Order: sequence, then C-alpha cells, then structure tokens
Amino acid sequence: MKLLPEFGNNLMDNNLHDLSVFELSELLNEKKISSVELTKEFLNKIEITEQSVNAFALITHEKAFEQASESDKRRKEKKQSIYSNLEGIPYGLKDIFDTRNILTEAGSEIYKGRIPDSDAHVVKLLNYNGAVLLGKTITTEFADGHPPETKNPWDPSRTPGGSSTGSAVAVATRMLPYALGTQTVGSVLRPAAYNGIVGLKPTYGLISRTGVIPQSDSCDTIGILCRNVNDAGLILKSIVGYDPNDNKSSIEANSFEINNNLNDSIPKIGFLSKYFMEESDEQVKHSTLSALKSLSDQGAIIDELELKIDFKAGFQSHRIVQQSEMAQWHEPLYSKYANKYKPITLEYIKSGFSQKATEYIDALEFRNHMRKVFIDSFKSFDVLIMPTASGLPPKDLSRTGDTRFQSPWTFTGLPSIAIPAGLSENRLPQSLQLVSAPFKEEKLLNAAKWIESILGTLPEPEIKRGIA
Repeated sequence: MKLLPEFGNNLMDNNLHDLSVFELSELLNEKKISSVELTKEFLNKIEITEQSVNAFALITHEKAFEQASESDKRRKEKKQSIYSNLEGIPYGLKDIFDTRNILTEAGSEIYKGRIPDSDAHVVKLLNYNGAVLLGKTITTEFADGHPPETKNPWDPSRTPGGSSTGSAVAVATRMLPYALGTQTVGSVLRPAAYNGIVGLKPTYGLISRTGVIPQSDSCDTIGILCRNVNDAGLILKSIVGYDPNDNKSSIEANSFEINNNLNDSIPKIGFLSKYFMEESDEQVKHSTLSALKSLSDQGAIIDELELKIDFKAGFQSHRIVQQSEMAQWHEPLYSKYANKYKPITLEYIKSGFSQKATEYIDALEFRNHMRKVFIDSFKSFDVLIMPTASGLPPKDLSRTGDTRFQSPWTFTGLPSIAIPAGLSENRLPQSLQLVSAPFKEEKLLNAAKWIESILGTLPEPEIKRGIA
C-alpha cells in the first residue's frame, strides 16, 4: 500500500476513517492514496467493527472494487480535468434503494431474495459522480417502525433509532464516510441524533425517489448521514435534480445550487421553546439551553418564537397521512402476504386501512396550515432551532424512539438538519435540530456550519460489547 506522508506509517493508526469526505477527496486528487486502497481500508474497518453493531444487510465487495478500479483508471488516464467530490470514495445505501443486480430486500421476508434490474435514480447519479458502493445498510422493515437487530455503538442497551438504522450506525462507527437514508417521519434525523452524527433531510421534491421503495408518497424524502456539515453540502450537490419519473420531483431542483465552501456567517435564530422544551426530558433541556448560551456568547442572535400551531394535532395528522398512504401502497402485498409482515409494520398498515377519507383530507388541510405558519416565520429568521429528539436514545428496544420533534418538518416538506451538541453525563450523544424555508438548504447549511464551529463534532464511539 502507498503511504501518506502526512499520516506516518500506518493509515489506520492515524485515523484515516475519521477524515471527512472532503479530506478523502483531496487525498485522492493528490494521488496520495488510490480508491482501491481506500476501499480496502474501509472494508478492513468493517471486518473489525461490524460484528459488534450489525449495521449492514450486505457488503458489496465485488461491486466496490470494480467501481474503485474504474475510478483509479479514470484518474490515471486523466479522463477528466475536474472530479466530483465523491469520486472514488466509499459510501453505503439504506436497503430500500434499488441497486441493479444487487439484493434489495427492505428488511422484509416478503422481499427476501429480491434483485432489481435497474438502479434507483439517485444511485445512477452517484455512479455518474464516481462513488464507490460498499454495501447496503440495514433498515427497519419497509422503512417503518419495527426495529432491526442493529446496536447503538454508544450503548447497546439503547435503540440506535430508525428507520435509517444501519446507515447512521455505519457512519458513526467510521465504517463509512457517508450513507444515504430516507425520512418519512424522523428516520434520518433521529438516528443521526442517537448516534452522534449529522443528518440532513432536504426539501421535499429536491431529490428524486425513483427506484426507492416507498412508504408515504407525500412524505418520503431521501436524506444524508455523515459526520460534518460541509460533507452534507458536498453530497447533497451530487444527488439533486429534477426527475420526470418522480411525480413529486420539483422543477426547482434543476436550478438548485450550493457553494462548495459554505459561508459560516452568524445566523439569526428563532428558538422554538414552548412545545419542544415542554416535551423534552431534563438532560435534553439542559443540553439545549447550554448550547444556546454558547451560541449567544459567540454573537448569535437568538429570539424565542412561539408559533400558533398545535404540534400534537400536527403529529396526529402526519400519522393519518403516513399510514393511509402506506396502506394504499402495500395493499397488493398485504392481500397476499399479510402473515409475513412484522407486528409493527402490520399495525401501521391496518391503521391506514381504518382511516376515513374525511380524516385524510382534514389532515392534508392541517398540513397546509402548518406549512404557511412555518414559512411566514422565516421572514424574521434564517433558521429555527429546537432539540432533535425529546430524550436520549431510549432503552425500549421494541421501538426506534420518539418521532414527534422531527415530524413537523417532514410533514410540511421543509429542510431540516440534526447536528451534534455534545455528550450527556452518561456519555450519550445530544443533538440540535435546525430548520429553514423550502429550497433554502444553503442558508440552513451555513447556519449549521457556524453552530458546528462552536459546538464541535463527536468522536468515534467506544463500542461496548454485549448488552449492558
């Protein structure tokens, strides 16, 4: 293996896996390491770590080396003058993204052995950008609420969250530099919070969902899991774009831009205290207020904001829409394979079948009301801030955690991001959530980057063996 002069004689001992996507891209561009070598290093990390956390549904060794070799060949032959920031860098996919000739089973017995004959639209974009698929990450069944066997690396007695469970755990444990997931209620930001990493859910319609197994058509959004805000922006740039095959894809995606170098200027922040702090446990309240004081001390303008929204009613409306649409999509499978669904998935589908049309229409109208109120608030603020989750990762392993705090922004299609906010007294990750107006991801990422510069990121968790 070639050595990196700046990193001494042992890449593993010198934290290669802690490097950002941007830093890895620089090393590849400077030819200080090859994509094949990088792929080997991450596969070695997986071999060491995976048995303790169970984050992967499938490791795509052959595909990874094929793509890495092609990337190295492009660089050697100088086929391009400028390379994507993702060129030659390994990543993972939640196992609901179709991958041509590669198993995509959605965590379900119903889809056992399923091999798609084409790639999801976003996978095609990643292929175009030279990304190297290292594996499919474990999801809850059909990206719903039934938890898998994946462990939280900070404390295996607590949930790692879901449904993008394996993606979050693989990134937190440095088995992957980044991974894609999806969010229908809180399935990117909550596992990001519980595992101490960054989770970005872009504006609804910004990223095509063609070839991604659906749950709720009007809520499903592709998201990014990585370890710092700048990487989230680099990855997002590579996967946006209008897709006529996704009927909810926005034409605005074609003109969407983000600068390579985010501007970490001091943001004007609206703090949503009333509902979110009332529903948080004491550790979350303390960490949130402590973080806000640190931001204020560094010059942030933070004003408490009370929105005239019944958040509890909004969450119930979200559930009605989510479960109704889930039942509608699953009806053909349910009629044949009802006995093969796991209990929580079955519970959600049956609940969807029981919803009345009037309840569904009322829920959609309430969503429109919420969205208008939220968008109006951005006349005064760059971003809104609140805790990502109401508490630390729960010890109830029969569920994947509280989705209420992530729900409002997914339901209304607004972009949101979870960023680490230090560790609790018992050394579990804390997290803040930021929200911005639709298609204002650059403003959201700029604010998040500034906050990250104050609060920092979290180290790799020291994996505990077995259940505490």
